[in-house]
Amino acid sequence: MLIANISPRSMGKTTDTGMMAHALHEVGYTVRAWDADESQHLTQWSEAAGGFPFPIDKNATATFATDVTPLKNGIDIVDVGHTENHPHIADSVLKIADLAIVHMEPSMADWQRVTEPRTSTAVAEIVARSAFARPDRKAPPLWVLLNRVRTGVRSAQDIRGLLRDAGWNVFTVMIPNRDEFKQATAFSVERASHGPFGELVTEMETKGLIKHGEA
Repeated sequence: MLIANISPRSMGKTTDTGMMAHALHEVGYTVRAWDADESQHLTQWSEAAGGFPFPIDKNATATFATDVTPLKNGIDIVDVGHTENHPHIADSVLKIADLAIVHMEPSMADWQRVTEPRTSTAVAEIVARSAFARPDRKAPPLWVLLNRVRTGVRSAQDIRGLLRDAGWNVFTVMIPNRDEFKQATAFSVERASHGPFGELVTEMETKGLIKHGEA
């Protein structure tokens, strides 16, 4: 299967992608990561870490869907180019995605950029329009992962409420605002499954979004 990690720019998507991929690998999934962002930040992270323990390939193009054959018994996890600047990349990845995850901080600024952007297409519209290019004419399931969540503030609960009222699926697991995650992209990753990203993998399994050996 293929997971498309999407968001406007600077929302922690690349960090989440790398940590999710490591957590999936650590619990026994066959993982292949894709850098489909023209910034190549995920690739730079892998190089700085001396290589990830799973393959990482690059394809930040509008032909992603025709170039890539998803793994039959594993998970392709894709760091998709920013929807604000490179919607053509998101359009292509979403043609073959089995799951789309929006990454965002629980702030009103990010809520507006995701749902009501002034100068770009809303994320939900980008995902919805992919249905027309898919064989079953159905868009992939769309979920929101809240990240950079600060403790002791109401922002996460408030934004979660706004999202749910608007009909979005929101993961129960939230990624906290920790320095270890902020600085992760310069170092190798260990024990990613022993923390919130491992909890996220468990939640995705519980909800039937992923499972071992799934084609």
